[in-house]
Amino acid sequence: MVILSSSTSSSEASARRAQWQRFVRVAAAALLGMVVVCYGFVLLVDPYDNLPFSPGADRAQVTTAQRFFYPALARKPRFDSAIIGNSSVRLLRPAQLNELLDGKFVNLGLNAASSWEQSQIFGVFQRSHAEISNLLIGIDGNWCREQGTEERFQGSIRAAEFPEWMYDDWTFNNLPRLNSITLQHAWKQLQIIAGWRDRSFGADGYTVFTGPISAYDLDKARLNIYGSTRPLERAPQIPPVEMSQRERSEIPLPALSRLQGMLDALPGATRKILLIVPSHSYAQPRPGSRQEIVWAECKVRLVEMASARANVFVLDFRIRSDITSKDSNYWDATHYTVEVAETLGTLIGAAVNQRLEGENYRLLHATPDPPVISADPKIRHPRDR
Repeated sequence: MVILSSSTSSSEASARRAQWQRFVRVAAAALLGMVVVCYGFVLLVDPYDNLPFSPGADRAQVTTAQRFFYPALARKPRFDSAIIGNSSVRLLRPAQLNELLDGKFVNLGLNAASSWEQSQIFGVFQRSHAEISNLLIGIDGNWCREQGTEERFQGSIRAAEFPEWMYDDWTFNNLPRLNSITLQHAWKQLQIIAGWRDRSFGADGYTVFTGPISAYDLDKARLNIYGSTRPLERAPQIPPVEMSQRERSEIPLPALSRLQGMLDALPGATRKILLIVPSHSYAQPRPGSRQEIVWAECKVRLVEMASARANVFVLDFRIRSDITSKDSNYWDATHYTVEVAETLGTLIGAAVNQRLEGENYRLLHATPDPPVISADPKIRHPRDR
């Protein structure tokens, strides 16, 4: 039997410790090297196009994560006009509005965007352009809601999905976070830059996100609208809700103060278009309901807001019309078809350029430049309707 001395055991233990220490150092160095290489790759590719020192390249949106890619789009100097809103304005085609309104439009509509998120992307565009020709803001339920407007996000959107650090003017915090999502975006961006991947999203923010019309299914659309494949009527509320003028004026609509701040940030020369978007008539407030009163009051305040500022137009498409009552015009209660979007563009041009009012919308307010009090009897205050 061989008996090991304590000095031999100690030397072997020291050797093993030394081996482990070398392994840890090598592994740490390798890991650090991988991190450096990966982050260097991210900085070189600059997937979100927001780093001033990255090599110049024609970058693009590479995924549906609009909130990560639209700040760079909003800063592009080639645009002088913008569309702000949620998915209800995403099908407004910038190229069409360019011709009708003599601008260079970018569509910055964000899916499921709250009024706060809309104000943030507006801020990026406004601060990045000394001169703005046109600004079109889609007015939907986010702006005319009694409660919930102080929340930054709505629906399934979470704070992690909105990179606030991209929406300020402090360039020192623009370094992207190193994580698996950023690496995926960087890899897809490299494929775009190298020409290995087709561009799926428009360079002006316009993308048909509702699917091809060949895939349209009227029964499915009606199921989305009514909860049934059979069209239904919106029965009036009986007895109807009654509110005095004072009670109406006291309805809290806190998001409108945010909208007011956006309008005040624009110069008088900027043409400002408040587009009350055309949701399906079945999704509009039930006649005689409190919600109908809330919407009517919201429209009144929009007109009052417009009347106090230069070069503002208020177009109301949220009425019962041939557009909003035809089921085949919609994929669901909110999202209309590409064909309807083209019609909207044409009507917007007519309303703004010629002060025309049609059967499918109301021109609630139009301020020529310089602003004057219009004598056109078609331009009426909502309280007089």
